[in-house]
Amino acid sequence: MAQSAGGNVVAFGEHARSRARPAREELANALAACRGLALERMGEALSRMLDCVEDELFELAESAKDREQQNTYLDARSQARAKRGAIEATFRAHFLDLFDRKAGRGTAPTPSAAPLPELALVEPEALEESLAVREMARKLNSACEAELFALRQRMGFLLEEPELRDDANPVSPQTICAALKDACDQIESGFKVRMALLRQMERHAESALNAIYHELNAQLVERSILPEVRLGVRRAGSAAPHAPAARAAATAAEAAPNDAGGDVFATLAKWLSSAAPAGAGGASGAVAGNAAGSMPALNAAGGSAPADAAAMPDAQLLAQLTRMHRDGSAAQAGEAHGWVNTVKAIKASPLAASLGSVDAMTIDVVGMLFDYIFDDRHIPDAVKAQLGRLQLPTLKVALLDKAFFSSSAHPARRLLDLLAECAIGVDESHARDSDVLALVESVVGTVLAEFESDLELFEAQAKRVEDFIHERHDAEAALVERSARLLEERERREAAALRARTEVEKRIDANAWLPVPVRTMLLGPWVAALADAAMRQGLGGDGWQQHLSLMDELVWSVEPKVAPEDRRRLVTSLPGLLARLAAGLERGGMPQAERDVFFGALVDSHAQAVKAGLRGVSALPAVPAPEEPAAAGLEREVVPAGELQLEEIRLRPARGVRNVFTRTGIWTHVQRGTWVEFTRAEGPRMRARLTWISPNKGVYLFTNPLSHREAVSISPEALAEQMRRGEARMLDDGPLVDRAVGSMIASLESRGRGLPA
Repeated sequence: MAQSAGGNVVAFGEHARSRARPAREELANALAACRGLALERMGEALSRMLDCVEDELFELAESAKDREQQNTYLDARSQARAKRGAIEATFRAHFLDLFDRKAGRGTAPTPSAAPLPELALVEPEALEESLAVREMARKLNSACEAELFALRQRMGFLLEEPELRDDANPVSPQTICAALKDACDQIESGFKVRMALLRQMERHAESALNAIYHELNAQLVERSILPEVRLGVRRAGSAAPHAPAARAAATAAEAAPNDAGGDVFATLAKWLSSAAPAGAGGASGAVAGNAAGSMPALNAAGGSAPADAAAMPDAQLLAQLTRMHRDGSAAQAGEAHGWVNTVKAIKASPLAASLGSVDAMTIDVVGMLFDYIFDDRHIPDAVKAQLGRLQLPTLKVALLDKAFFSSSAHPARRLLDLLAECAIGVDESHARDSDVLALVESVVGTVLAEFESDLELFEAQAKRVEDFIHERHDAEAALVERSARLLEERERREAAALRARTEVEKRIDANAWLPVPVRTMLLGPWVAALADAAMRQGLGGDGWQQHLSLMDELVWSVEPKVAPEDRRRLVTSLPGLLARLAAGLERGGMPQAERDVFFGALVDSHAQAVKAGLRGVSALPAVPAPEEPAAAGLEREVVPAGELQLEEIRLRPARGVRNVFTRTGIWTHVQRGTWVEFTRAEGPRMRARLTWISPNKGVYLFTNPLSHREAVSISPEALAEQMRRGEARMLDDGPLVDRAVGSMIASLESRGRGLPA
């Protein structure tokens, strides 16, 4: 088998499978079949998206905080409905056009893959739209990476392009996002309305695309198009390049910002260049100057440098950074909530005077990354302190490898994301010596002590954190199972009690004159007795039917007895009636003392029924209506089950309120895995994630993988009410660096448009 000059790369054209390459006609047929299948499935997916998006936009409008935002969502909804035919037709036409162009030339660019326009030459809205489409494509690329890797190889085989680029793949996310953007352009209500619709579609695109890519791969395998593809991740070698190589790579990224390695970095660098004030030495120059005094190691290094320090090579900066994080100069950067952005101080130090523009921009971007981390309300304070200690190692990584910003699989980036993920459940109830905080501190300490330039250290530590997360989730599964069984049992009891109460209220409503003691007993212990019979034998069981018959007999017994035969029947049936009632009340949990009081009142009721009949009264006066139920409010109950403490939170509905949205102004459709922080009137705040949804009543179960003894069961209505009161808030558990980069772009974009950041 022929090899490349390097000796370890097999030429694609000489691969064993390529020797028996199908005829061009077969390849063309396979490509046409992919085109047809992709168009059909994507059209179906778009139709489903639009169905979902209409409801979601209405819900967003109802919960919007200002009129302008509400109108944007409502306009997007009405336009999506009115222009639905045009949107679907445009998507199909543009997808086919882009597919055919790429299939014909193999490298045809799409609008979303075009170079970012110069900031000074485009409207802010056009730039924002371009960035949004590019970011959407990037997220979908990352989410569908496994299926896309195999599909890209197979499409390259069909197109005779072995090294087919991501954006040249006819069915790539870039193609889909470009066609979606063109379809949304059919809306004529303005930029904000189009973007609202596009962003809602993005939420549904990931699962749809993964399924479509899987089906396309399966179809090509059936046609024997590369039936075996070795999955892998394209990434740099484990060892970081030397400084000259890093500079060359950075320069290449700056010169070609649309390459995979420099896309996000180039976007941020452009914004920084545009937003930096004159003479500030970069966007963060002023801030860095204020922080420089806290970095004596840097100032001393700069002050003791020789006269030609301006030519100091990057290797010296990296060595100085290594010494700093080894000797602990920045080790206490986050203690006592006094977080200091060490990276910005480096930018203002003499040591950074000789840096090139790309490295200077890198320092700015890393500084902004840690600004975001320190400001992020979703990261526990104790964890921020530890993440702050990773500033210098992270800066070293970013200087050595610009792929840190653009590759979600970068080991250093994964480590930051995983540390934030494993610690999101740390709340006020967890002591500082908890296992997760001990792990985070240990991992950070290892990086500070051992990192030179080998990224394998980050790989090993990321694996360590990942194993910890999996262990906790496995342990959490047992808690979820126990809690779910308990909730299902309680829901069955609630359903039985509701059915029992319905039967009781039906008889009370039909006999408004029922004596108060009888009415009270039926609405209390008798409901419990009926529910117990339903739980044990079912609604159609003998016990259920006997209790219903006994209730009807009791109601008859307290009616006025006008006819002599009715009075005789009452006298003869009373002993058996009272005995069966006593057994039923015991089943309903009525204490003996209360039973004695009830039977005394029942004797009086029977006497009154006989007297009324003798006087010829056929009905007793109506009993006053009971008091109105209390207003809507939250009801809490702690249900102990061994070591497990399950807190149930429900919303007691107010009379006349047809749905909770009318009451709360907030509606929640929470997805599994969503983290929520609950504020308690008494006790510490609690963080938990949604791990189970009741199939019967839709009740949410929240658990925390760091705690195996606490769980929260809450109805969607009660969660909405708590959010309205500010007693609960959702936490963003998305990848930390992704959130930070998105926030940076949005902030810099606002600066570029003259808006408050």
